Amino acid sequence: MSGVILTVLDHPAVAGVLLAASQRLAALTGAGRITALLVRTPPEAGIASEEILTVQREADLRAAEAKRSDAVRTVFDAWLPVAERAGLTAEWLDIDGIAEQIVEERGSRVDFLVIEQPARHDYGTSWHALRAALFTTDRPVLVVPAAATGDFGRRVAIAWRDDERATKSVLAGLRSLTRAEAVFVLTGVRNATDPSATPAILAEHGVNAELHTIPITSGAFGTTLLTKAHELGADMLMMGAYQHNPLRELLLGGVTRYMLDHADMPVLMRH
Repeated sequence: MSGVILTVLDHPAVAGVLLAASQRLAALTGAGRITALLVRTPPEAGIASEEILTVQREADLRAAEAKRSDAVRTVFDAWLPVAERAGLTAEWLDIDGIAEQIVEERGSRVDFLVIEQPARHDYGTSWHALRAALFTTDRPVLVVPAAATGDFGRRVAIAWRDDERATKSVLAGLRSLTRAEAVFVLTGVRNATDPSATPAILAEHGVNAELHTIPITSGAFGTTLLTKAHELGADMLMMGAYQHNPLRELLLGGVTRYMLDHADMPVLMRH
Protein backbone atom coordinates (compact mmCIF):
# COMPACT_ATOMS: atom_id res chain seq x y z
CA MET A 1 0.00 0.00 0.00
CA SER A 2 1.47 3.34 -1.04
CA GLY A 3 1.20 6.59 0.84
CA VAL A 4 -1.19 9.49 0.27
CA ILE A 5 -0.27 13.17 0.12
CA LEU A 6 -2.82 15.95 0.61
CA THR A 7 -1.75 19.13 -1.17
CA VAL A 8 -3.64 22.21 -0.03
CA LEU A 9 -3.77 24.72 -2.87
CA ASP A 10 -4.59 28.38 -2.38
CA HIS A 11 -2.95 30.97 -4.64
CA PRO A 12 -2.79 30.17 -8.37
CA ALA A 13 0.72 31.62 -8.65
CA VAL A 14 2.09 29.07 -6.18
CA ALA A 15 -0.01 26.05 -7.18
CA GLY A 16 2.56 24.72 -9.64
CA VAL A 17 5.33 24.95 -7.06
CA LEU A 18 3.24 23.00 -4.53
CA LEU A 19 2.35 20.29 -7.01
CA ALA A 20 5.98 19.88 -8.05
CA ALA A 21 6.98 19.68 -4.38
CA SER A 22 4.29 17.08 -3.77
CA GLN A 23 5.57 15.02 -6.68
CA ARG A 24 9.11 15.22 -5.31
CA LEU A 25 7.90 14.24 -1.82
CA ALA A 26 6.08 11.28 -3.35
CA ALA A 27 9.31 10.18 -5.05
CA LEU A 28 11.23 10.49 -1.77
CA THR A 29 8.69 8.63 0.35
CA GLY A 30 7.17 6.14 -2.06
CA ALA A 31 3.72 7.74 -1.93
CA GLY A 32 1.51 6.88 -4.87
CA ARG A 33 -1.47 9.23 -4.56
CA ILE A 34 -1.73 13.01 -4.42
CA THR A 35 -5.01 14.72 -3.60
CA ALA A 36 -5.08 18.38 -4.58
CA LEU A 37 -7.47 20.23 -2.29
CA LEU A 38 -8.86 23.70 -2.87
CA VAL A 39 -11.17 25.15 -0.21
CA ARG A 40 -13.52 27.90 -1.32
CA THR A 41 -14.28 30.35 1.46
CA PRO A 42 -18.04 30.79 2.02
CA PRO A 43 -19.25 34.39 1.55
CA GLU A 44 -20.25 34.73 5.19
CA ALA A 45 -16.71 33.83 6.25
CA GLY A 46 -15.07 36.13 3.73
CA ILE A 47 -16.37 39.46 5.02
CA ALA A 48 -15.31 41.68 7.88
CA SER A 49 -17.31 41.32 11.09
CA GLU A 50 -18.93 44.74 10.66
CA GLU A 51 -19.73 44.26 6.97
CA ILE A 52 -23.28 43.52 5.77
CA LEU A 53 -23.54 40.60 3.38
CA THR A 54 -25.79 41.94 0.65
CA VAL A 55 -26.97 39.84 -2.27
CA GLN A 56 -24.58 41.65 -4.58
CA ARG A 57 -21.67 41.28 -2.17
CA GLU A 58 -22.35 37.56 -1.83
CA ALA A 59 -22.44 37.16 -5.61
CA ASP A 60 -19.14 39.04 -5.93
CA LEU A 61 -17.44 36.88 -3.32
CA ARG A 62 -18.67 33.67 -4.92
CA ALA A 63 -17.48 34.87 -8.33
CA ALA A 64 -14.05 35.70 -6.94
CA GLU A 65 -13.74 32.25 -5.37
CA ALA A 66 -14.88 30.59 -8.60
CA LYS A 67 -12.25 32.55 -10.52
CA ARG A 68 -9.55 31.51 -8.04
CA SER A 69 -10.66 27.87 -8.24
CA ASP A 70 -10.65 27.91 -12.05
CA ALA A 71 -7.15 29.40 -12.12
CA VAL A 72 -5.79 26.78 -9.73
CA ARG A 73 -7.59 23.99 -11.59
CA THR A 74 -5.90 25.10 -14.82
CA VAL A 75 -2.51 24.65 -13.16
CA PHE A 76 -3.54 21.23 -11.83
CA ASP A 77 -4.78 20.07 -15.24
CA ALA A 78 -1.49 21.11 -16.85
CA TRP A 79 0.49 19.20 -14.21
CA LEU A 80 -1.67 16.05 -14.22
CA PRO A 81 -0.03 14.37 -17.27
CA VAL A 82 3.38 14.91 -15.65
CA ALA A 83 2.16 13.18 -12.48
CA GLU A 84 0.69 10.30 -14.42
CA ARG A 85 3.92 9.77 -16.35
CA ALA A 86 5.65 9.53 -12.98
CA GLY A 87 3.29 6.73 -11.99
CA LEU A 88 1.22 8.82 -9.60
CA THR A 89 -2.52 8.86 -9.11
CA ALA A 90 -3.75 12.42 -8.66
CA GLU A 91 -7.22 13.77 -7.96
CA TRP A 92 -8.80 17.20 -7.73
CA LEU A 93 -10.99 18.13 -4.78
CA ASP A 94 -12.87 21.46 -4.73
CA ILE A 95 -14.90 22.09 -1.55
CA ASP A 96 -16.83 24.99 -0.06
CA GLY A 97 -16.15 25.32 3.63
CA ILE A 98 -13.92 26.46 6.45
CA ALA A 99 -10.28 25.66 5.70
CA GLU A 100 -9.37 24.59 9.24
CA GLN A 101 -12.23 22.12 9.48
CA ILE A 102 -11.71 20.54 6.07
CA VAL A 103 -7.93 20.27 6.46
CA GLU A 104 -8.34 18.72 9.90
CA GLU A 105 -10.83 16.17 8.61
CA ARG A 106 -9.03 15.26 5.40
CA GLY A 107 -5.52 15.68 6.70
CA SER A 108 -5.90 13.24 9.56
CA ARG A 109 -6.36 10.42 7.03
CA VAL A 110 -3.25 10.97 4.89
CA ASP A 111 0.48 10.36 5.28
CA PHE A 112 1.74 13.86 4.48
CA LEU A 113 0.30 17.32 3.90
CA VAL A 114 1.86 19.90 1.59
CA ILE A 115 0.99 23.56 2.15
CA GLU A 116 2.42 26.80 0.86
CA GLN A 117 4.39 28.99 3.21
CA PRO A 118 1.99 31.77 4.19
CA ALA A 119 3.02 35.25 3.15
CA ARG A 120 4.33 37.15 6.13
CA HIS A 121 1.53 38.82 8.11
CA ASP A 122 -1.05 37.16 5.85
CA TYR A 123 -3.57 35.33 8.01
CA GLY A 124 -5.75 34.12 5.15
CA THR A 125 -6.63 30.64 3.93
CA SER A 126 -3.04 29.36 3.77
CA TRP A 127 -2.32 30.34 7.35
CA HIS A 128 -5.53 28.82 8.73
CA ALA A 129 -4.97 25.63 6.74
CA LEU A 130 -1.38 25.41 7.96
CA ARG A 131 -2.37 25.95 11.57
CA ALA A 132 -4.91 23.13 11.35
CA ALA A 133 -2.46 20.86 9.54
CA LEU A 134 0.28 21.34 12.11
CA PHE A 135 -1.71 21.25 15.31
CA THR A 136 -4.82 19.12 14.72
CA THR A 137 -4.01 16.40 12.18
CA ASP A 138 -1.02 14.79 13.95
CA ARG A 139 0.57 14.38 10.53
CA PRO A 140 3.85 15.65 9.04
CA VAL A 141 3.49 18.84 7.03
CA LEU A 142 5.79 19.99 4.25
CA VAL A 143 5.77 23.80 4.20
CA VAL A 144 6.85 25.01 0.76
CA PRO A 145 8.10 28.54 -0.03
CA ALA A 146 6.84 30.15 -3.23
CA ALA A 147 10.37 30.18 -4.70
CA ALA A 148 11.12 26.51 -3.94
CA THR A 149 12.22 24.15 -6.69
CA GLY A 150 10.97 20.63 -7.22
CA ASP A 151 14.39 19.15 -6.46
CA PHE A 152 15.03 18.81 -2.74
CA GLY A 153 15.80 16.07 -0.24
CA ARG A 154 19.38 15.52 -1.40
CA ARG A 155 21.05 17.38 1.47
CA VAL A 156 18.79 17.39 4.51
CA ALA A 157 19.29 19.36 7.72
CA ILE A 158 17.53 18.21 10.89
CA ALA A 159 16.93 20.77 13.62
CA TRP A 160 17.32 18.53 16.64
CA ARG A 161 16.37 18.84 20.28
CA ASP A 162 15.89 15.80 22.44
CA ASP A 163 12.13 15.83 22.81
CA GLU A 164 8.97 14.21 21.48
CA ARG A 165 8.25 16.68 18.68
CA ALA A 166 11.71 16.49 17.15
CA THR A 167 11.57 12.70 17.37
CA LYS A 168 8.18 12.63 15.66
CA SER A 169 9.42 14.88 12.87
CA VAL A 170 12.41 12.59 12.25
CA LEU A 171 10.22 9.47 12.33
CA ALA A 172 7.90 11.09 9.78
CA GLY A 173 10.79 11.99 7.53
CA LEU A 174 12.80 8.79 7.66
CA ARG A 175 11.43 7.57 4.34
CA SER A 176 12.51 10.80 2.69
CA LEU A 177 16.10 10.29 3.88
CA THR A 178 16.67 7.11 1.89
CA ARG A 179 17.76 9.11 -1.16
CA ALA A 180 19.67 11.80 0.70
CA GLU A 181 23.29 12.30 -0.24
CA ALA A 182 24.01 13.96 3.10
CA VAL A 183 22.15 14.40 6.39
CA PHE A 184 23.12 17.06 8.92
CA VAL A 185 21.96 17.23 12.53
CA LEU A 186 21.89 20.80 13.84
CA THR A 187 21.57 21.07 17.60
CA GLY A 188 21.80 24.12 19.84
CA VAL A 189 24.09 24.24 22.87
CA ARG A 190 24.29 26.91 25.55
CA ASN A 191 27.82 26.03 26.63
CA ALA A 192 30.69 24.64 24.62
CA THR A 193 31.02 21.87 27.19
CA ASP A 194 27.41 20.69 26.83
CA PRO A 195 27.31 17.03 25.78
CA SER A 196 25.91 16.39 22.32
CA ALA A 197 25.56 13.34 20.16
CA THR A 198 23.91 12.23 16.95
CA PRO A 199 20.33 11.17 17.78
CA ALA A 200 20.09 7.46 18.44
CA ILE A 201 16.96 7.25 16.31
CA LEU A 202 19.02 7.95 13.19
CA ALA A 203 21.66 5.33 13.94
CA GLU A 204 18.95 2.80 14.79
CA HIS A 205 17.43 3.35 11.35
CA GLY A 206 20.75 3.16 9.53
CA VAL A 207 21.00 6.87 8.73
CA ASN A 208 24.51 8.32 8.70
CA ALA A 209 24.48 11.95 9.77
CA GLU A 210 26.96 14.70 10.54
CA LEU A 211 26.48 16.44 13.89
CA HIS A 212 26.87 20.22 14.03
CA THR A 213 26.46 22.15 17.27
CA ILE A 214 25.22 25.73 17.18
CA PRO A 215 25.70 28.12 20.10
CA ILE A 216 22.45 29.41 21.58
CA THR A 217 22.84 33.14 22.15
CA SER A 218 20.51 35.97 23.01
CA GLY A 219 19.68 36.52 19.34
CA ALA A 220 17.06 34.73 17.24
CA PHE A 221 18.13 31.09 17.09
CA GLY A 222 16.08 30.60 13.93
CA THR A 223 18.39 32.98 12.07
CA THR A 224 21.48 31.05 13.17
CA LEU A 225 19.85 27.74 12.34
CA LEU A 226 18.84 28.74 8.83
CA THR A 227 22.25 30.30 8.17
CA LYS A 228 23.99 27.09 9.19
CA ALA A 229 21.69 25.03 6.97
CA HIS A 230 22.67 27.21 4.03
CA GLU A 231 26.37 26.93 4.86
CA LEU A 232 26.03 23.15 4.63
CA GLY A 233 24.23 23.36 1.30
CA ALA A 234 21.00 21.91 2.69
CA ASP A 235 17.97 21.94 0.40
CA MET A 236 15.43 20.70 2.97
CA LEU A 237 14.93 21.14 6.70
CA MET A 238 13.20 18.82 9.16
CA MET A 239 12.06 20.02 12.58
CA GLY A 240 9.40 19.79 15.23
CA ALA A 241 6.65 22.43 15.41
CA TYR A 242 6.11 24.14 18.75
CA GLN A 243 3.43 26.25 20.43
CA HIS A 244 3.79 28.34 23.55
CA ASN A 245 0.20 27.62 24.52
CA PRO A 246 -2.08 25.00 22.90
CA LEU A 247 -5.11 27.16 23.69
CA ARG A 248 -3.70 30.04 21.64
CA GLU A 249 -2.54 28.49 18.40
CA LEU A 250 -1.35 31.76 16.87
CA LEU A 251 1.34 32.00 19.54
CA LEU A 252 4.02 29.76 18.08
CA GLY A 253 7.44 28.88 19.38
CA GLY A 254 10.17 31.28 18.29
CA VAL A 255 11.99 28.99 15.85
CA THR A 256 8.71 27.65 14.45
CA ARG A 257 7.45 31.16 13.80
CA TYR A 258 10.77 32.22 12.31
CA MET A 259 10.86 29.32 9.86
CA LEU A 260 7.27 29.89 8.77
CA ASP A 261 8.19 33.49 8.05
CA HIS A 262 11.69 33.17 6.63
CA ALA A 263 12.59 29.64 5.48
CA ASP A 264 13.54 29.63 1.80
CA MET A 265 13.65 25.84 1.46
CA PRO A 266 10.96 23.20 2.06
CA VAL A 267 10.52 22.47 5.77
CA LEU A 268 9.05 19.19 7.00
CA MET A 269 7.37 19.89 10.34
CA ARG A 270 5.43 17.84 12.84
CA HIS A 271 3.90 18.84 16.15
